[in-house]
Amino acid sequence: ILLDGLISPILVRPAGGHFELIAGERRVRAMREYTDWQAIEAKIIEIDDLGSRRISAAENIQREDLTVFEMIEAIVAIVDAELFDDPEYALMGDNSVVRVKTLLGKLHSVTNSKDRGSQISHEGELLLNRFIQQLEKIFEKLPKPLEWQSFYNNDLNLLVQAPQEVRDASVQHELNKSQTRALEKLHSVSEDQFRAFVTEATPSRGSENRLDGPPRRKRRLRDFSGAEIEAIAEKEIRKQTLAEQARSRETVRRRSKEKALLMNRLGIPTEIIASNLGINWRTAKKHGQDRVLFGAIQKALANGLAVPEVAEKHAVPEPLVWSVALEGKDDRDRFDALGWKIRTTDYWYWNNCDQRFGDDWPGRIPAQMIGHILYYFSDQGDLVFDPMSGGGVVPDTCLPFNRKCRSFDMEDRLDLRPEIETHFWDGSNLKWPIGGKDKPDLVIFDPPYFSKKSGDYDSRAISGMSRGSYLDFMKAFLSLTHRYTSPTCRIALINADWRDFQRTSARDELRENAILIREYLEILDASGWQETHIIQAPLSSERFTGNMVKAMQKRRTLGVISRYVIVARKLGKEERAKLREFGMSGAADTA
Repeated sequence: ILLDGLISPILVRPAGGHFELIAGERRVRAMREYTDWQAIEAKIIEIDDLGSRRISAAENIQREDLTVFEMIEAIVAIVDAELFDDPEYALMGDNSVVRVKTLLGKLHSVTNSKDRGSQISHEGELLLNRFIQQLEKIFEKLPKPLEWQSFYNNDLNLLVQAPQEVRDASVQHELNKSQTRALEKLHSVSEDQFRAFVTEATPSRGSENRLDGPPRRKRRLRDFSGAEIEAIAEKEIRKQTLAEQARSRETVRRRSKEKALLMNRLGIPTEIIASNLGINWRTAKKHGQDRVLFGAIQKALANGLAVPEVAEKHAVPEPLVWSVALEGKDDRDRFDALGWKIRTTDYWYWNNCDQRFGDDWPGRIPAQMIGHILYYFSDQGDLVFDPMSGGGVVPDTCLPFNRKCRSFDMEDRLDLRPEIETHFWDGSNLKWPIGGKDKPDLVIFDPPYFSKKSGDYDSRAISGMSRGSYLDFMKAFLSLTHRYTSPTCRIALINADWRDFQRTSARDELRENAILIREYLEILDASGWQETHIIQAPLSSERFTGNMVKAMQKRRTLGVISRYVIVARKLGKEERAKLREFGMSGAADTA
């Protein structure tokens, strides 16, 4: 600048009596720090906020000295600036990284399902049609064209996941993306090994020209290829795997005892326990009735240890400790011990989920709600059936409330969740998973909502079905449930009105794109169930942020926070016949 002046002027725009810098920050900083100039050549342009962001992002990515993370952030800025005027995109997060990650994640899930030949939801098709062409053009026009899926899988994940230590090492040693990704992998495997490697690979000052002997030359960190760094990470993984296998051999018997005791407390038959844990019937029975472990938990509680402390001390799930701690108590005492209040009206707030019960899971429901269903519609010792267990809130809550529970899910997690048995509900050939004479007294059915969060579930989940297939599945499932449950069984169906409000103003919503609660009521009726209660359980409206509310107001979209617990009782043949005779039910005899 001192020798030749500015090659090109900076860009500014008028902003309330002064000028706002759009492009040229480094030139301004250089002028201020290294010259005594009081003025700088600038080009004044009239442009809105979105246009300003686009120019700034485009200029930034063309710098030659960008670090790995600056390059990724620059691409995020460009994508965000190009798409931000789309209201649906603008609602996807509070900042540019979240918005871009959310959109690319959804599109990645939809395109993967399409490539596998899986059925794609209506919502997924609309999302793909709306954004994919524009997104591909953005990535094609980058200074170095890039596939958006590669950016999502590799670069964006690096920006989101890499800890500060990895960022610092990457910037300090001028590493490329391959080296940085490998370094992040090493850090995730072992922070100690990461630090040792970075320190060892970094020459200390003066180490290359020592006077007391031959020079000791160390390889600089940037001289290691990504493959070499990854090989070090893989070696550490193998080392840890061998150590874990050794620990597993030592602790497998102890863990089998804990799992068997938990499953036994839920009333799971011994033969199922044996099969799931890979042990013989006698061992399963012995472990399931292990008075030593049971007594040790009781003793720890009697000595004043809190439930979480006992769970940690004996390496058992906290719900199991609650089942021991509350033994002999009535249901009201159990509510008090858990710190929950019994709601005596048909309005149960969808409060924050109690983190003690259930895993972090898409569509997770509060254990407090399950506790209320158990309290009002079952007795201690009753068998509860949870057909789509997901994060395991129902079996976890059944333990402190002394209910038996058979729970199922399509995902195999027997190692971490042995009480949740693996079962896939094939809509074309539904099969009942509970053998023998056990017939549930209460069914708690919390299915994935139609089309909602379908990208978060397995591609085979009912959430990804078409509207017609989803309703057909409900009819077949509820008829099957009616056939195999006890005569006095109740079912609690947790669901909501699903309207296609996210892209459509309230005035333009179409009935064929929605599934309303009344349709679930009709299906229950036709399947031999008669609703007795419709309990409101709304979500908090705070999940809509200020920006989201503004966009919704602008588009006149009406969001859904309503949720319901529909409770129905099982009707027998004679009762159903009488109701049909008096025109009080649309039930069809499915027996």
